[in-house]
Amino acid sequence: MPHDQTRSPNPPASGRRTFPFIDAIRGVASLVILAHHLVSYVPGADETLAAVPVMHHLVWWYGGLATQVFLVISGFVGGISLARATPEAADLGRLLLVRYLRLALPAVATLLFAIVLYAIVPPSWAAFPLFDEITAPGVLAHVAFLQDVLGYPSLLAGFWYLSIDWQCNAVLALLIIVQDAILRRMPGLSRFALSGSTPSRFALSHFAQGLAAVGLPMLVAVLSLFVWNGAVAHEIYATYFFGIVFLGTLAGLAVAGRILPAIFWAYVAAVAVAVVVQSRPHPAVALVAGVAIYLLAQRQPAATSRADSLLGWLGRISYSLFLVHYPTIWAVTSVARGIGGDTAAASWPSLMAAVAASLVAAVLLHRLVEVPTLAVVGRLKPRQAGAVSLSR
Repeated sequence: MPHDQTRSPNPPASGRRTFPFIDAIRGVASLVILAHHLVSYVPGADETLAAVPVMHHLVWWYGGLATQVFLVISGFVGGISLARATPEAADLGRLLLVRYLRLALPAVATLLFAIVLYAIVPPSWAAFPLFDEITAPGVLAHVAFLQDVLGYPSLLAGFWYLSIDWQCNAVLALLIIVQDAILRRMPGLSRFALSGSTPSRFALSHFAQGLAAVGLPMLVAVLSLFVWNGAVAHEIYATYFFGIVFLGTLAGLAVAGRILPAIFWAYVAAVAVAVVVQSRPHPAVALVAGVAIYLLAQRQPAATSRADSLLGWLGRISYSLFLVHYPTIWAVTSVARGIGGDTAAASWPSLMAAVAASLVAAVLLHRLVEVPTLAVVGRLKPRQAGAVSLSR
């Protein structure tokens, strides 16, 4: 899939191709988020991990930034999928359905798992309740990824990400549909639609052609970077994060050969300016992640199978681990507290048991829910001969 001199951007389809390094990045990011939630939410964990002060400081203050990496990866995967689709509403609608099911089915299973844990762990054992408030309308709002928009408190740590991921995908699909409709009304530009921007048609005005294909989404992404990102009023909406997700989308489209790399680098420059103007770590982390993913994808050939490594394995269960680790940590540390009390001697065993239990729960969720979900959504994705895709 990278543009090199030995392989075309879209190699022949001889099986499902993926980028193993994406799994490795996911694996690392999921562990960082798990550690961040250990330090942030588990009573006594801050004192226990304070024995390693530098690590404690980094995890406490900056561990949550790993979600920016997930946002960029989501955009990259979306860009690869978009390279196989057409701007038609039906095709983009299928991609949105695929993304919703991909996110929602494991999330619903996690909610049920958390509710069961909440019911069986004695309240007196827990240092804090797993749920601030749980109601049927609130659960339904979570299933629809509208909990924050409708004003319901998030039931589990990290579930805000699901709503934002879904919103960003929906906004991107809508913008592409609107842009395609505009281009179709302009005979001189209709041939520049995303579906026609293949490498074989790049000529004198390649940059203009590619810019016409992604111009409207890029305009909204720039507004997101400089106007909405960092504004508290936009935190629960796609407008806050769209500029970060779109960085990954452009990387995916460029790697797939649907736009020129120059367009990706032009947007990278815009993100760099936003980093300087805002002086915030969030876009800076996204910038590093987006550039690294693009460069790695350009240099590492797409593979027909996933790499057999610890990080690859963690990457494969990373979404399940992202979902299930918080309620699992709560349950294990609550039981340890109920049995052994709040003694310092029990802190390390309790934390290690919580991490191990989270990994076991993630494996079970992955095998029992996520893998069957992937099989279902794989049959729903738009198909295009010779395309390279990611399975997640």
